[in-house]
Amino acid sequence: MEVAELRRVLQVFNDRAGAVGSAVITRSGVPLAWSLPDGAQVDNFGTMAATLLGALEVIYTGFQRPSPQEVVASSESGVVVARTLTTKAFIVAITDKDSPEFRRHLADTARQAKGFLGATD
Repeated sequence: MEVAELRRVLQVFNDRAGAVGSAVITRSGVPLAWSLPDGAQVDNFGTMAATLLGALEVIYTGFQRPSPQEVVASSESGVVVARTLTTKAFIVAITDKDSPEFRRHLADTARQAKGFLGATD
């Protein structure tokens, strides 16, 4: 995996989709690549995003349901979307407003990120 190239892909995604920030993170919370605003603490971001996804997996498991492939949290100040890339990594993005254009760019970026991670699905 070429981290610099994956970071470039995330930067292009942020610019095109209007995302505030995005990152590819391991399930254990380790950031692999990111494009976040200055001053953002990438390690905390990775840990909290993985915790959110992991907590929801526990909730789903408790109801005998498959783990979610995507998690969306929205508030008046924005939307956070975490989407599974592989069994070991996911992409997370923050935007001011969810939109079809944002979702299209996120899907395209997720496909590219999977390629960097060596995923074939």
